[in-house]
Amino acid sequence: MQLAYLKELYGKGLFDVYEGFDTWQEAVQAACTPLVRQGLAEPEYAQSILDNVAENGPYIFLAPHICMPHSKRTDLVHQAGVSFVKINRPAIYDPQDPEMGAELFFAIAVQELNAHLDVMMDLAEIFDDEETVQALLDAKTKEDFEKLLG
Repeated sequence: MQLAYLKELYGKGLFDVYEGFDTWQEAVQAACTPLVRQGLAEPEYAQSILDNVAENGPYIFLAPHICMPHSKRTDLVHQAGVSFVKINRPAIYDPQDPEMGAELFFAIAVQELNAHLDVMMDLAEIFDDEETVQALLDAKTKEDFEKLLG
C-alpha cells in the first residue's frame, strides 16, 4: 500500500475526516481547511476552486471516489502543500451521474502554475493502487486512519 505520503500529511496536520456534507461545494471548502489552518493558503483559496469549477466544469473530479481540488490562484498560496480529507458520505457533483462524486479529497495548493501536475503524478501512485484506495474508503474515523497509517 502507498501510505507513506498520507502518513506525512497526517503528521503535518493536513488531514481531516468528516461524515458528509450537503453539497460538493461544502466538501471542497472542507478539503481546503487544513491548508488554511496550517497557513499554506488563504481562506479565499477554496472559493477560487469553486469559481474555476463554475467556469471550466468538474475538472477536480478525477475518478470515482477521488477529487483533487486545485486552483490557478497562486497569489492565494503562501506555501505549496497538499491536504487529505476523507468524507464518509460521497459528495456528488451531479445527482444524475453518481459516478461524479468522491469521498477522497486531495486539495492541492501550489505557488507556480502547472506545479500541481507534479503533485498529481505523486498522488497517482496512491490512486493506482486499488488496495490503498479501498483501505482509505473503508476507514471511517481518525482512529481508523491512525491504525491504517500505523
